[in-house]
Amino acid sequence: MKARQRTAALLEVLGVYLAGQLVTGQLIRLLALRPVNPLARLTVEVTDADLLTATWRLLGLLALQYAGWFLLIIPINYWHRHRGAAAYGVTRAGHSWTALVGAGLATAALSLWPTLAVDLVNAIHPIGETVPWRQALFDTSWRRWQFWLFTAVLSWGLVAVVEEIFFRGYCQRRLAEDWGDGAAIAGITCLFIFSHTQYLTFNAYNAAKLPTLLLIALGSGVVFAKTRSLVPSIIAHAIGNVPMTPFWQAVVVVALIIGTVMGARRGATVVRQVFSGATVNGCVGLGVIATAYTIASARVEGLVFVAAMMVVLAIVLEAVDRGREPADIELAVG
Repeated sequence: MKARQRTAALLEVLGVYLAGQLVTGQLIRLLALRPVNPLARLTVEVTDADLLTATWRLLGLLALQYAGWFLLIIPINYWHRHRGAAAYGVTRAGHSWTALVGAGLATAALSLWPTLAVDLVNAIHPIGETVPWRQALFDTSWRRWQFWLFTAVLSWGLVAVVEEIFFRGYCQRRLAEDWGDGAAIAGITCLFIFSHTQYLTFNAYNAAKLPTLLLIALGSGVVFAKTRSLVPSIIAHAIGNVPMTPFWQAVVVVALIIGTVMGARRGATVVRQVFSGATVNGCVGLGVIATAYTIASARVEGLVFVAAMMVVLAIVLEAVDRGREPADIELAVG
């Protein structure tokens, strides 16, 4: 029975990850929309008006993308577990705001400085090309509120929230129900990293960047497993995504390294606690599966339809378990 539950959880998460595209496509057709990706048209000469237009278009794209996921997630999870928003980490989980903000800052200190250090080195002496839209964003003027509004939606504001709700609040939490926290963190860390396709082009910058993203994703997963609230991981995610000039990158890197020295022992204790029940096979297995699946999802045409069948099969397996629950309880009592 445990193997069936684990299979159902894995099929559900991986299936939803890709099948959400089908739901998004149906929404676009149903609403007769013509979404445009503003990132493809972003150049260094972008005007204030262009940035505002790009912001609204990006909001629309994100709304469609996450609607595609959560129109699957919410009905399935309510039927399966009858849980509300708190199950997704949208809660303080009994902690004070001071404790949650402190946990977010500690997570940032322990996991962010390597990636900011890579960005600092790249800003001083470029070590590799990035995707055109990112380079255009770096090179355009930052001294306008339109730029900060656009980046708030793109990275440090809205995206920091919705990505954490999806990857940690849903994906990690759902896997953890049947696989445990450690294995779930390992799997979703890989799913999260390799879903950021802008870092999959091979060069020195991306080769240095990917391992640092691994550390960030692990830190976010651990603090969510520890607190059961998304507030700390959202804070750390947002800090890591805020655009910074080289001077401020250097200041923040130094501050985070000091924080790492001060909090390393406590951080190591928390990591050991979260991974205490995990097995190497479970962590490595889910990590490999998630990595292979995420890469294949961007390269194998038609895999989205396989994903839809995975969701259906997961629901069938979960329905079987629901049907067996009374019998299992009766046997346990007897």
